[in-house]
Amino acid sequence: MRTYKLSPLATFVESQLIPTITEYAVFHRLTGQLVQLQPQLRSFLQVVQDGSPIKLTAEQLSYLREAGYQIPRLIDLELLILDTSDHLASLVDYYVGRPLQNPGVTYQNKSGEVSVVSMLMAERVYSPKPGQLPPVIEETFPELATNILLAADGTKTLAQIYATLSGEGQSLLDDQNFRDALEFLSTPERQLIKCAPAIDGFADPFQPANTVPRNLYHARRWTEREPAKSIGDFHLEGIDDAAWEFDIIEPTVNHILRFPGQLLSGLDYGTRFCDALFEHVVSRKIDGDFELLEIGGGTGSFARSFITRAQTKVGSLSYQIMDLSPALAENQRRILSDIHPPVGHINQDAVRLDLPDSKFDLILLNEVIADFPVAAVEREGVHFTGAGAAFVEEYALAVDDAPARFYVNSGVFQFLERAWTHLKPGGLLILSEYGGESIYPLEGFHLNHSEFSIHFGHVIACARKIGFKCRLQSLKELLGIDDRIPVLNGREEHILCLNFVFQKYGMALPFALFSEVDFDRSFGELAGRLSLGPVRFLPLSSNFHYGPNLGDFFVLVLEKNVS
Repeated sequence: MRTYKLSPLATFVESQLIPTITEYAVFHRLTGQLVQLQPQLRSFLQVVQDGSPIKLTAEQLSYLREAGYQIPRLIDLELLILDTSDHLASLVDYYVGRPLQNPGVTYQNKSGEVSVVSMLMAERVYSPKPGQLPPVIEETFPELATNILLAADGTKTLAQIYATLSGEGQSLLDDQNFRDALEFLSTPERQLIKCAPAIDGFADPFQPANTVPRNLYHARRWTEREPAKSIGDFHLEGIDDAAWEFDIIEPTVNHILRFPGQLLSGLDYGTRFCDALFEHVVSRKIDGDFELLEIGGGTGSFARSFITRAQTKVGSLSYQIMDLSPALAENQRRILSDIHPPVGHINQDAVRLDLPDSKFDLILLNEVIADFPVAAVEREGVHFTGAGAAFVEEYALAVDDAPARFYVNSGVFQFLERAWTHLKPGGLLILSEYGGESIYPLEGFHLNHSEFSIHFGHVIACARKIGFKCRLQSLKELLGIDDRIPVLNGREEHILCLNFVFQKYGMALPFALFSEVDFDRSFGELAGRLSLGPVRFLPLSSNFHYGPNLGDFFVLVLEKNVS
């Protein structure tokens, strides 16, 4: 019989991102290994959390492993360890690095000391209310902790770092000062260092040694006591500030690429999108008037870039924006105030699109249709019930692979019907959004409003039934974005920490996606002078950068068939 205890490096976390559900997990603060806990195991671990031992026989362990219980996994990952074990002993020959998912940086301040700029890693609040960003903290650490942190570049083991800092012939396990420094750097609030058995454990941003598990909470826009709000209500009432919405809450592809840069061959997103449409989509020559309706204009930056470029490609451009949000419409008017001819603004729900006697050459929806309503469907044998069942039948949607309960993008289907009547013969409807050709709509729980991905296969089936000719391609393919280009790692928290430092020296880092070339051009000299780090870059395909994963986005081109 063996006696086990909970490792001093085991920390409990919880997630309350999904309404009505709280998920629990335990993770190892130095390896990042995490186990999501079944309810009975959570209760069990709470009992031993105070250091109480647990005794298990070889037979019990064998049975638990065969039965699929989680205790053997906790032992394998050293979250449960033998009562007589030293919790650092097995990590001596592990490599030590600074996890990619921790936004903290160090720099040499004006006094010549090394400052640590970081945020508390104990929790993360998604969709924070305006003015409620977590504070950025600047500290100077004790010398030993600072030296360990600077040495933790992922290429040296714990033993090698100790030998460099403390000299040969000593054992780090017997050095209480060194152990205390490791504890200081790896607290749940800091999580500034992690360990991996091999160097390549730090290559992938989503491997355990690069993660910083935290308590996750959702700051909801409306309380549960208030009446349920629709997505229309959100756009009417829920957006207070355009910059806050797209900097912090919902960075869009347009927003992260609104500055000219290497990813778009020196152009910004609106300009490159315009070029791509007129090069590969708009097949006819346009010498006269070109009437365009953009639905969901965001901050207006896309329209400004698109209009400026499009005016060089058509004889005369009429551009109108339809939006429900008063805050966004106000921002659009401000940013487009000097555009001629003036941009028209329409306040209307796109799903109920109704502009009598208006027909357009192009209707454009860029990152909008995920906000449209969905309808649930339930499978009962070969029959379907629920609000979405009628859409399955009307458009003959392929649902053989559907789960027992699923959603259809009903609001998109309704919009397509109305868009058809608002297009000129041969007119184009462009839909850019995230989703997949055969992936059923999934709800995003990290936003301050409901949003569902797009099942493009179903949208195409609907569009063809209406009469559209359809063409689907990835956004990256349309825009010619190279997945191999190195980009700045880290989400908005990393930008907040970097910007905290840059602002001390008269510079500002905007919320945007930067390639390594673009970052070095604007900030490289200052970063080098301050010994600022770690500032790390990985190929765009690694998908750990500010903003959404570009690989999830598709562009659906629908042409009003005139035959």
